[in-house]
Amino acid sequence: MNNFILMTGATGFLGGANAVEAIRRGVGARLLFLVRAASPELGLTRIAENLKLLGASAQEVAQITVSQILCGDLGEMENVTQDSRLDQVSTVIHSAALATFSHHPSLEKINVDGTVALGQLMHGRPALKRFMYIGTAMACGDDAAIDGVVSELRDLPLADEDHLVPYTRSKAMGEKKLRETFPDLPLVVVRPSIIVGHTVLGCGPSQSIFWVFMVWQMLGILTTELDEKIDVVPVDWCARGIIELALKDALSHDVFHLSAGVQASKSFHDIDIALAEGRGVAPVGTAYEHISVEEMDRLLPRIRQRIPDCNARLLLRALKLYGGFAGLNYVFRNDNLLAEGIPLPPPVTDYLPLCVRSASHITIGDQMKWDFK
Repeated sequence: MNNFILMTGATGFLGGANAVEAIRRGVGARLLFLVRAASPELGLTRIAENLKLLGASAQEVAQITVSQILCGDLGEMENVTQDSRLDQVSTVIHSAALATFSHHPSLEKINVDGTVALGQLMHGRPALKRFMYIGTAMACGDDAAIDGVVSELRDLPLADEDHLVPYTRSKAMGEKKLRETFPDLPLVVVRPSIIVGHTVLGCGPSQSIFWVFMVWQMLGILTTELDEKIDVVPVDWCARGIIELALKDALSHDVFHLSAGVQASKSFHDIDIALAEGRGVAPVGTAYEHISVEEMDRLLPRIRQRIPDCNARLLLRALKLYGGFAGLNYVFRNDNLLAEGIPLPPPVTDYLPLCVRSASHITIGDQMKWDFK
């Protein structure tokens, strides 16, 4: 009998895409889901609804049964500690996290303490061969690049001043705590770069971060130059990479960037053209106004005029955060990933018009809720 693959976060965007990909790779019966629910039946309902949102067919969803649900929470796993199925888990794919750019009071409790608790739950289990922690490439901090390129580094900075938002620091801390607390845990760290949309579904399942590109074009501003590149990847490609790494018998490295890298990252000029195509408008091009984060307060009247369906001050605060990230001009090396035979992602410009169309009925204010929980 094949051992189980324990998944967390399958009710979320990336975690759900991981589950869909695993089912399509023929290992649906091996999946075991840790899900927050009052009963296995309710947990299965939550999983099934999310898989459908992420493109799974009824036949694919039907491969998951109530016997594959573990009712638990990263903060409260006492009820599952003695579950005998955990002794048959060979691979953990830990995608669950509170992904928000707000100063959420539960950020470290979930992303750090919850990660350590999961490590404790699985540490020393007889069948465990791989514990995959899904982090974020942006956890490298704001001074990690050499000529704009960030290598697949093992150690990440933890000081508050090294991170633009608490979220990226919490993900770096989760990695470090796992290594320090369980030095013999078979840990593999996978850090996606900026995840935007889906190559088939566009931004139907999630508008996370996509709205930022839209707002920049609608306002005609950038905090970087048009010819600078940004490293963006689609969620379904990320899921294929994660499941491919999970199913390999052996890996040559223990840290991977899931990124477009130097080869497939696109410039803001290219993104401008792809967005304009989707919107049916002319690209902004050289008419973009270069603005610093410190100057952004003067955008309030423009925001109120051009994007009236949102909280202007909240959007301004968000733009300052994302403007800081854009100004880093990071591209993430993916040598370790390519060495495993995983192909580069499709360019973001290939599917951005689809993202525009799929989210055209959703206000910017509602799209922002994905990133400011």
